[in-house]
Amino acid sequence: MYNTIYPNYVNNYFGANNRRITRKQEEEKSPSQTLQKAENEPQQDKHAPKDGGMYFPNGEKTAIDYTRRQINIDQVIKDFRNTANAIGVPEELKSEVNGYLSLVESQSRKDAPNPQIIQSNIKTASKLLDEYITNTLKKPSRVVENWVDTLFLQEVDYKSAIKPTEEPAEEITDPTHDVIEEETVEPEVIPNDQPKKGFYVPSDADLKQLLTEAKSFANNNNKEHALYLFQQAMDYAEQIGDYQACAIIHYEQGKIYDSFNRLEDALYNYDRAAKQSNDNNIKARAHISMGKIYDDFIYFKPAVDHYCAAVSFAGESDNLKLQTKALTDLAQIHTDRYEKDNAVMFISFASAIAEETKDNKVKGYTYSKGARNYTKLNDKARALKYYGNSAQAYSLVEDNENLAKNYRDAAQIMLGYGNKAKARTLLSKAYTAAQKTDNTVLRQEITQKIAAL
Repeated sequence: MYNTIYPNYVNNYFGANNRRITRKQEEEKSPSQTLQKAENEPQQDKHAPKDGGMYFPNGEKTAIDYTRRQINIDQVIKDFRNTANAIGVPEELKSEVNGYLSLVESQSRKDAPNPQIIQSNIKTASKLLDEYITNTLKKPSRVVENWVDTLFLQEVDYKSAIKPTEEPAEEITDPTHDVIEEETVEPEVIPNDQPKKGFYVPSDADLKQLLTEAKSFANNNNKEHALYLFQQAMDYAEQIGDYQACAIIHYEQGKIYDSFNRLEDALYNYDRAAKQSNDNNIKARAHISMGKIYDDFIYFKPAVDHYCAAVSFAGESDNLKLQTKALTDLAQIHTDRYEKDNAVMFISFASAIAEETKDNKVKGYTYSKGARNYTKLNDKARALKYYGNSAQAYSLVEDNENLAKNYRDAAQIMLGYGNKAKARTLLSKAYTAAQKTDNTVLRQEITQKIAAL
């Protein structure tokens, strides 16, 4: 399965483990840092089976096989064009790039396509995009060329799947020209302190004690011993027939295995939690966690299926915060694939639900993530609006660190507009907020940005 992460977001492309790390790091980066030089080789998950890939909880092998993945040339061409649109290349350069891609299309539709000709034209087009990126960012870039080089190390089907009688797929238009209905708000990944609404408490005193101790060890980072206690609790819960407690234990074990990167064990436990629990909140959390694992491994369909299931279960339990979380994840996964219409739809849904929570921390986080997604989608105006909404919400709860990050990132967009005066004002606000935190790294970063203006 080919992952449709375009070269301009190539830092998310290489390797499942790297994507997991990068996701967390991106939260700390300003928009200008999302275009970076990628690693040259993908990393193999040390917990993956020796024959490659992973397995579903029912034992069936997934399509995530990093030892053998065939990519069709049609998808490569489509992604390349989307990349040119995403980074906003001028029409003259876009025409030149499309000229090379047209030669690739022509060659791919022959009975026996010549891989050397196809590779040569794509590499030439990649050099043109990297040259544009270099001139735009004022620093050397090989991000597109690195993507292409790694791409051709994989198994590529150079024969076009488009029949001669069919018209090729229409090129996606420049996202800055898209017309979208005005939305109210947008969300981002909700903080980890999600509400334990309706969280089950066993009536059996011994079982309750075991669960309390196991949870305490897990929270104090003694997760190995926590697993031991959770297993004891599981055995006892099965003896007394408390299967709701079993579901809770599976969910807690899944979180620990997830933190250890033992993803098959994590998926199994999350799956059991979702199936055994009669609590829709647990079901929703388990599906979100499974969706995140598949999302991190760039396995799109099961990730979306789990996120959608989470939205449904959270809705049945009227848990607006969990609904917002799942909708935000859906917005993120479609943003990463540059599926703008779907991304905007889920951003809008998540924002509206976040407003219903009346929780400014949730709203601030949600708007901030929406702004980041719009930045990736090259919708700067809407990104600025969402940063503004997020800043307003964070101000109300005095979350100065996230407030400073919002002002910092909004300033970067203003610099893209060439408005240094407004950027300086926003950075000054960022510095004022950062001064109220213990984050010295953030303060230094903002200080450096102000000095660079």
